Amino acid sequence: MQGVWQRLVPWLKFILSTGLIVLLWHQGKLDFTALGQLSTAPWTILSVVLLSLSSYSLVSMRWVILLRSQQIPLSFSWGQRITYLGIFCNLVLPGGGMAGDAVRMAHAMRVAPKQKLEALSTLFVDRLVGLHAMLVIALVAVALQPQLVMGSVTLRFMAVMVAVFVLGLPLGALLIYRLAKHVGRSPRFAAFLTSGRLGSLTARMIEIVRLYRTARGQLSQAFLLSLGAQTMMLFALVQVALALEIGPLAPLDYVFATPWAWIANFLPLTPGGIGVGEATFDQVCRWIESSPSGAPYGTIFLMYRMLTILGSFPGLILFFFARQEVRDAMHSE
Repeated sequence: MQGVWQRLVPWLKFILSTGLIVLLWHQGKLDFTALGQLSTAPWTILSVVLLSLSSYSLVSMRWVILLRSQQIPLSFSWGQRITYLGIFCNLVLPGGGMAGDAVRMAHAMRVAPKQKLEALSTLFVDRLVGLHAMLVIALVAVALQPQLVMGSVTLRFMAVMVAVFVLGLPLGALLIYRLAKHVGRSPRFAAFLTSGRLGSLTARMIEIVRLYRTARGQLSQAFLLSLGAQTMMLFALVQVALALEIGPLAPLDYVFATPWAWIANFLPLTPGGIGVGEATFDQVCRWIESSPSGAPYGTIFLMYRMLTILGSFPGLILFFFARQEVRDAMHSE
């Protein structure tokens, strides 16, 4: 039964994403006719695709640096290939993020078959560093437009939560590191780590923190690469918004709205966050309007998503030659 459920979940996510897109279109938050406007702006399309390619290259460098921090040797050229293949799987296949991570995990295990925990930890830390960079960008956006936040109870709550997470992630890692020092001193705590799911999860987190306690330099590099990659993507989305000319918002308003859509897009509810990111982006844009315009802001994020998929085209080529390998990786992981 569990195997059947695991096979069904990716398709259920795909159905959910399709339903969300249809619902947004029905509510007037998506306007597919507006997408034709980009045909008159070929330089915008080219610029967004090139920015996507550059951003994905920085993401691949981030993962290779994390692998090397765990003494898992992988060249930057191979890191580029695997990352592009994984990004294509994340964006296109029904399994979403699971598909891309399975591919990366399979290749990491091929390089270092006896370092499964270390390889798995790089995927977890890679996602965590990327999320932390998103939250920092969201906090910067709040600082750039404080009047928007002060004028909305919902946005104030969101800003407070982001600030808590930005501070909480490194503090949480420090707390786990401190707990790790007491594992051998407290028999009760050691017994907790071997009992139940919570104890097992805590033990795994402690082990991951131990793996990276001497890798502060590599973690800093990974964080800076994340900021660079996401800044490129932020600039790409603003270009799409300006080309589509949807609604009365200014470029700085889109800078404010985009990080929130990214954070929602990060949730594994649909493949690649399709539908979730569009709905969040549209809602935040409507919140920050000075007066309701009814503009279909979700169209901007959908068009941005479509162009970033074009940017993963190298992954499509790799997928064509490695389809069986991708299926085997998803099955095993």
